[in-house]
Amino acid sequence: MNWLAEVGNLLVGEPAAPSKEEQGNSIQVFASAGASSSDGSTDGAALVDSAENDLASLNLGNTDSRDGYLAEIGKVLLQPSKVSKYMGMDVTSLMSVPLFIMEPFSMLQKMAEIMEYTQLLDQADKADCQFERLALVAAFLVSPFGAAERTWKPFNPLLGETFELEGLGSGVRFMAEQVCEQPPVSAAHAENEHFTYDIVSAPATKFQGNSLEVYPKGRTRISLRRSGEVFSHVPPQAKVHNLVLGRTWVDSYGSFIVTNTATGDKVHLEFKPCGWFGAGQHEFEGHVMDAEGNAKFAMSGKWNSYVDMAPCNPDGSAIPDAPVRRLWTCAEKPEEDHYGCTHFAWHLNSTQYLSKAPLASDSRRRADRQALQERKMTEAAAEKAALDAQQQQQHKELEQRGEQWQARWFEPAPDMQILDGEEPADVVPLWRWNGKYSSTRDSMPAGSDGWQDAVMGKGFTTIQH
Repeated sequence: MNWLAEVGNLLVGEPAAPSKEEQGNSIQVFASAGASSSDGSTDGAALVDSAENDLASLNLGNTDSRDGYLAEIGKVLLQPSKVSKYMGMDVTSLMSVPLFIMEPFSMLQKMAEIMEYTQLLDQADKADCQFERLALVAAFLVSPFGAAERTWKPFNPLLGETFELEGLGSGVRFMAEQVCEQPPVSAAHAENEHFTYDIVSAPATKFQGNSLEVYPKGRTRISLRRSGEVFSHVPPQAKVHNLVLGRTWVDSYGSFIVTNTATGDKVHLEFKPCGWFGAGQHEFEGHVMDAEGNAKFAMSGKWNSYVDMAPCNPDGSAIPDAPVRRLWTCAEKPEEDHYGCTHFAWHLNSTQYLSKAPLASDSRRRADRQALQERKMTEAAAEKAALDAQQQQQHKELEQRGEQWQARWFEPAPDMQILDGEEPADVVPLWRWNGKYSSTRDSMPAGSDGWQDAVMGKGFTTIQH
């Protein structure tokens, strides 16, 4: 997402107005988040330079209010002649973004938020009915939408950056790694005694003037231990509204599909687009169906708060007085949280449940992320610029040696079968978990940092407990 879009995002978070010190140093807190386009051209860099030169001419130090601050920036960024440059472009990593509209999490930590409700997968593994298993897996895949309404920009991971979790639910361990930089691709794996979870994420966006289309392209597979069933998932797309004018908000709409690849059974939900005056906002409905298309259960709810299931007729019609079972309820969120985060999201910045110190490449160790969490904007920008510079230098060193970066915990999988409904390999690259992490990590002494060069940026140096 680009900085033009993120100016609109600021309206959702209702942040405090920048201090006079932050206003006076406003240009310093615009830190690069990737200045080249996905095809390797220099158009992105040219756009960044042009916009930053214009911003440098503004006198933001005399702006006392948040609204006035945005209005001054808007004089440059929201001109029709400049907006038109971005129309139809994928801005996932194209532009610089201002630190004051970012949140103190990396994209890998955002991926880990799906682990909040893993008890649903435990229940699915224990269920005897194949259609109940499918419904519970679908409810688990709806549950991350409970945290999807906040629109702050997370940090783009550095190549080789990692994020790990353990001590969740019934012994869940999670690891994510940034395996590719251009285009940005993240891979993650989680497992316990009941399930394995694998995802490769390669999202794309399209700027539409006053809105941004978000295409959550990826490959999600969940395997249940007891039945051996593998489930694949196709998520709905999202749209960020009112980037230029009005209050920014997020909507998810379209088809949400989960397939049991062993039986051909499917869950097909339709996320309703929000209508006039909020009609249908967050609502979805659909069915659990067998391989022949006969409905077994009706599913409905609001993707930001709950999922219900009830028996239905084979044609999908409701059965009078059928018992309704609530599969998932979103946990209450902190009141008046600056970023609108969940309690679980803040847990992701803690090392409380890790048995050993996180790797040197772990997102928690990012000095820029930690400074942002402490609301030290100028310091966060300086730290981010230093990490970006280190990464660029390492790229040059690798090129001079004729070497390529090698991921540590995931590996390319050109022989992997693409399942029905999944994106082709040229859209979402084929990566698989190599299985080396657990044994290697377990052999490390307690408190060991390990692998100081395990991330582009020479490893991170700070740690938050």
